[in-house]
Amino acid sequence: MAQEEEEVKTYSRLVRRLEDRLTHFMDTEAEKFASAVSMFTPPPKIIISPSRKNWRVAAVDGGSGILPFADVNVGFAAALAVIHDDEYRRKIMEPRLLIQEYGEDDGEFSDRLDIERETMLLMLAQKVVEENELDLLIVDGPLIPRPKYVGEYVYQLKSLIELCKERDVMVAGFVKRPQSRYLSTLGTDRSLLSATLEKNEACPWPPTTPPTEKTDVKYTYIKLLNEPEAGVFRIDTPPYIDDSRALEILEYITYSSDPVYGPPALIMKADEEVKISRRLVTDLYKSCIHRVLSNVPRKLWAPLVPRWGEKIW
Repeated sequence: MAQEEEEVKTYSRLVRRLEDRLTHFMDTEAEKFASAVSMFTPPPKIIISPSRKNWRVAAVDGGSGILPFADVNVGFAAALAVIHDDEYRRKIMEPRLLIQEYGEDDGEFSDRLDIERETMLLMLAQKVVEENELDLLIVDGPLIPRPKYVGEYVYQLKSLIELCKERDVMVAGFVKRPQSRYLSTLGTDRSLLSATLEKNEACPWPPTTPPTEKTDVKYTYIKLLNEPEAGVFRIDTPPYIDDSRALEILEYITYSSDPVYGPPALIMKADEEVKISRRLVTDLYKSCIHRVLSNVPRKLWAPLVPRWGEKIW
């Protein structure tokens, strides 16, 4: 069942004031950005020529969603791999349910769910490498450790890189929404690269290690879509991937790039099939609640109803 679109009933005078404020902000940002672009010299770059590869490739992605009950959040975490050799095959990690702990606020719970999802993704990736003869593994997400993610996540990330090196499998992290903190040390950011790079150009070249992080994983940015899309993505590769193999990975990525969304088609397929959307969460709730409530007296329904304001019924 499709989600109903929310009807906007906000006071019209308030809406106009908000439009004025937002227009002023966007005009100011455009002026500042134009000045920055005129003074910007990008780091060394390279033009990538799309090239078909007869490789056995796997892409791994994770998905998560939150169901807000009246008194507690329940989180879903999943991971899925799409493997392409002579055919398309899937492998999944057993989904997990996380329950919000007493005293844990919504933001903390969301962060814990994110870490669980990313850790599951890395664990599944290792199983895929162990069970298949691959040439390339693409992880939807970074190989440079996220600053807030520690413990099991970092252990699984290091284990994946060591396993790929041991089995001579190329591995790359594809970051769809790159942050600008690495580029800021070069006097630029993702937006400036988008304005100065042409489609299928990568920068910096050769890939480099981030000066602000204690890691030997290298990164580069590649532009796969033209404006107005946010078409600059970050590619992470471990140190055992030399520049020539990194170039081959970029050739594959540009060749298989989705013409509408940008990421490689295999990543897009994994992303679509593991996504735990709001609509799916609603459908799961509806499917389960009717079976449960049929066996529970009405007076005992209180902990099973959704949070006030959630349009699930």
